[in-house]
Amino acid sequence: MLLSALSHFSRLSAILKKVMINQFAEKKDICLIGGGHSHIIAIKQLGMQPPSSNIRISLICNDQFILYSGMLPGLISGHYLPQDCYIDLQKLCNQAKITFIQDEVERIDLLSKQIYCNLHTRFSYDLMSINIGSQPMLLDIKGASRYGCPIKPLKQFLPNWLKWLHAAQSTNEPKHIVIIGGGAASIEILLAIHYKLSHTNLPHVNFSLICAHPSILNSYNQRIKQYFDDYLNKLGINVITGKRVTAINQHKLVIDNDMTLDYDFVVWATNASAQPWVAKSGLKCDPSGFILVDQFLRSVSHTDVFAVGDCANFIHTPLVKNGVYAVRQGPILANNLIAASHNRSLLAFKPQKYFLSLLATGDRHAVASLGPLHAHGKWIWLWKNYIDRTFIEQFNQ
Repeated sequence: MLLSALSHFSRLSAILKKVMINQFAEKKDICLIGGGHSHIIAIKQLGMQPPSSNIRISLICNDQFILYSGMLPGLISGHYLPQDCYIDLQKLCNQAKITFIQDEVERIDLLSKQIYCNLHTRFSYDLMSINIGSQPMLLDIKGASRYGCPIKPLKQFLPNWLKWLHAAQSTNEPKHIVIIGGGAASIEILLAIHYKLSHTNLPHVNFSLICAHPSILNSYNQRIKQYFDDYLNKLGINVITGKRVTAINQHKLVIDNDMTLDYDFVVWATNASAQPWVAKSGLKCDPSGFILVDQFLRSVSHTDVFAVGDCANFIHTPLVKNGVYAVRQGPILANNLIAASHNRSLLAFKPQKYFLSLLATGDRHAVASLGPLHAHGKWIWLWKNYIDRTFIEQFNQ
């Protein structure tokens, strides 16, 4: 009887000790900067598996409503309504018991672990994660900061496009739209705009695509390249490859300093570049300003900082800027933030060699690519539509 009582008392003491440790454990602040794909996935997971009560998590983002980039072409084409394509970060954070702070980060102080924002006072952190995406590389193009419409940030691109479209429909003059870039995003936006304008009252619209690389869709297999070469040619779109835009003014593009092209609307969808404040912070970055991270998604220079999505580059295995990788980094990031706060071992992110890419062609038709494989048809668009709607519904339920 005495041994049983002692055993029961020992177990009770252990439980009470654990409760007291948790109650008086030092609070740790985890701060997420940016509302990119990786962060929204991580927040969703943290909501389903809440961390211990001594961990406080905040998200700082300059917008409450985030446009899901995978549905932007469909939104431009008219296949979706705006409410179909946005994620409410405030609602998502509330469900996960995470503090949402709508503000713009101006700089971070890695030494004092302070985050300085535009509207609020500074915020302190113990661990930080950055998921702020990228933007088109325009610094070496004269006039690009003033003229043309960058595809990112999306919150600026969409209203600028709609404003131009509204103004263009009030005139009967021919228009010339130019997309600069040769990647998947530029092709999808080009075809979405082409489809939209073919269903308006605009009398005549010319389209040009300018790609600095010798061929479009450089990271895709030859069959995909050939398919889109043929498709763009069928639509009568002028494709200029192996040429760089070097300057722009209000109505004219300069190409390789010796060729000019008149335009009415220009979309910048060039190679990605990093936001400048990141490199200025002192984080170790690659020559393009992207944060260098290890296999654990952790900064190679500051172990209390993680970076995911387009703003990060793996030091050992550079990856193309693609939303598929960002989405798959989300669960690893959620695990590693909590593990790091408890000094536990971290999980490594292991990117797959091939990933499925679904490219919309403007109408309700799409092309699928997986390594050397490809397919196209209406059924691919229906598949993409199902994937995109399912993805966004999980955050807006």
